[in-house]
Amino acid sequence: METSHGICRIAVAMGETHSRVLLEQVEHWQEYLALVNMILFCTGIPGHYPVSETTSSLTLTFWYTLQDDILSFEEEKQAVYLQVYRPVYFQLVDVLLHKSHYPSQEEYASWSSDDKEQFRIYRVDISDTLMYVYEMLGAELLSNLYDRLGRQLMDPQQSAVWQDTEALLFGFQSIAETIDVNYSDVIPGLIGLIPRINISNVMLADTVMYTIGSLAEWLADHPVMLGGILPMVLQGLVKSELSVSSVSTLKRICRECRHDLGPYAQDVLTSSQCMWLMQALGFLLSALPIEEVLGRLHSLISPHVQQLDTLAQQEPDPTNKQSIIHILGMLSSLFTTLDINRQADSSEGASSPRLTPSQITQNPVVVVLQQVFTLIQTVLSKWLDDSEVVEAVCGVFEKSVRTLLHDFGPMVAQLSEMLGQIYSAFPQASSPRSLTDHFSEVLLSLNRHCPALLSQWLKETLQTPGFPSAQVSTEQKHTFSQQLLREQTNKRRVKEIVKEFSLLCRGLQGSGYSDY
Repeated sequence: METSHGICRIAVAMGETHSRVLLEQVEHWQEYLALVNMILFCTGIPGHYPVSETTSSLTLTFWYTLQDDILSFEEEKQAVYLQVYRPVYFQLVDVLLHKSHYPSQEEYASWSSDDKEQFRIYRVDISDTLMYVYEMLGAELLSNLYDRLGRQLMDPQQSAVWQDTEALLFGFQSIAETIDVNYSDVIPGLIGLIPRINISNVMLADTVMYTIGSLAEWLADHPVMLGGILPMVLQGLVKSELSVSSVSTLKRICRECRHDLGPYAQDVLTSSQCMWLMQALGFLLSALPIEEVLGRLHSLISPHVQQLDTLAQQEPDPTNKQSIIHILGMLSSLFTTLDINRQADSSEGASSPRLTPSQITQNPVVVVLQQVFTLIQTVLSKWLDDSEVVEAVCGVFEKSVRTLLHDFGPMVAQLSEMLGQIYSAFPQASSPRSLTDHFSEVLLSLNRHCPALLSQWLKETLQTPGFPSAQVSTEQKHTFSQQLLREQTNKRRVKEIVKEFSLLCRGLQGSGYSDY
C-alpha cells in the first residue's frame, strides 16, 4: 500500500504540474494518455476510503487541472482533445460513483466516528468533482446516469444492491445541486423512477430525500409531478433517522413550490409538527388564499399555545423552561417565513380574484400575536431573570418584525412597553452572545481614542456591586479592565477578552458554550 501510494503521488504530481505541456506534445499523446489512465487507476484503487486505502483522494484535483487545460485550447484543438479524453471522463464518472459506495451496514457500523467523517468529506469531494465534470460531458452524463438507474430498478436482482442505486442518485444530486437541470429531458423520467425505490435502507433513503430536494426548482416548474413525490417526503418525517433529510427537503419544496401545494396543505400540516418544519409551514401558509390563512394558522398553533398557557401557570423549573423555549422557538420559526404580502405580490395578474392585504383588517400573524401577548407577558413575569427564556420571547417578535415590516404597526406600542420592562429589569440578559463582537469593536475604538476616559468609566461602572452580573467577582472585573486597557491595536485579542468576560457574566465559562 505504501509503495502504490508513493507511485500514485509521483504520477499525480507529474500530471498536475505538466498537464498543459504534455497535452501540447501531440506526437506523444499515447504516452500521456497512458499516464492519465494510470492516474485513473489510482482514483479507482480497490478498497474503501479511508479504512482500506487513502490514495484515491490524492488524484481528484488532477481531473480539474486536466479538464481546465483541455477546455482552454482554441476550438479546433479542443475538439481533438475531447475526442480522446471524453471517454476517459465517462470512465472517471463510473470510478467515482463506485468509490462513493457505502460499505455493508455491518462494516460501516464497525468504522470509527473519525473514519465516517473522513468518508463523508471524501464523498463531498467526489460530488464537487462530478459537478465540475458535467461541464465537459454535459447532458449526455445525465442521460447515462438515468439509463443505468432505470436498468437497475427494473431488474430485481440489481436493485437488491442498494449501494448501486444510492451511488447513481448521489451522482444526480451532485449535479442538480449546482447545475440548472430544468431543461434536461431525463428529469421527468427520474421523478417517475424515484417512487419505485425501496427506501428501507436509511443511507439510501437519505440520498433519495436530498435528491428530491435538489429538484425542488424543477418541481416548481412541473407541479403536476408533486403528487408522486410528496408522499415519500411526508413518510420520511415520521422516521427519526430521516428527520434531517426529510425536513430539509420539505422546506425546499415548500419554499419553491408553495403556490402549488394547496391540494396537499392538509397532509403537510398533519405530518409536520416540529420546530424544524415550522419555517416550511410558513411558506406553505403564505401561499394559501389569504382568507384561509388565519383559520389554518389557528389550527396549527392552538395545541402549542394551550401547552404554553399550562406551563405559564406553573412555577419555574428546568423542565418547564425547555418546553417554553421549544414552543417559543416554533413560533419564531413559523413567523420567519409566514408572509402574506409575498403571496399577494406573486399572485398579481392572476385571473382569479383574491383578497389583498389592504382588504384585510389585520395581518393574521398580528392577530395571533395580539391574542398570545398577555400569555407571553405571564411567561416573562416568572422568567424575567432567565436570559434564555427572554431571548426566546424576543426572538418571536424579532422574526415577526423582520417578516411583517409595516404590517407590525398595531403591535408597536405593546412591544415597546414590554421591551422597556425587560430592559429595566435586566438590560444585558436578553440579545444575544453574537453581539459581543460589536461590543469588542466599540471598546477597542474607545481605548484607541480616549484610553484615559475609558479607564475611568470602567472603574466607575464596574465597582457597582452585582454589575454587570452577580456571576463575576471584583477580581475578575479588575482583570477584565486591565486586559482590555492593555490592548489598543489587536482586534482579535480584544474579541477574546470580551467573549471570555461575557461567558463569565453568564455563568457559562467551561460549560461548552465557549466553543461557539
